[in-house]
Amino acid sequence: MKTLLFAILDSNPKAEALLQNLSKAGFNGTVISTAGLHKVLPKLEGQGAAIALSSLVDDLPAGNFTLLIVVDDDRLEEVKDLIREGTGGFVSVKGGMFALPLPFVEGNF
Repeated sequence: MKTLLFAILDSNPKAEALLQNLSKAGFNGTVISTAGLHKVLPKLEGQGAAIALSSLVDDLPAGNFTLLIVVDDDRLEEVKDLIREGTGGFVSVKGGMFALPLPFVEGNF
């Protein structure tokens, strides 16, 4: 079986090194530039209760990313350990991670 691991991390040189280490260990994934709610809300002040989704897409503040990795269950602990090591236990790189089981996967990951 496979698992989808999510890691949401502040972007900094240590996080970039972590991505390189994950790749060297044979892991592949998708990195999405994201912004925390606490960074988006100040941009929305004064816009009223209704917010167009398009207003959230353009010019969001940079600062973190979300990493998605489809991983075989037998390698899940390995990737978690690499992320813990690369983030200093989420101290030198703030963020967190969680995983969801995948009942099926189709394609090349």
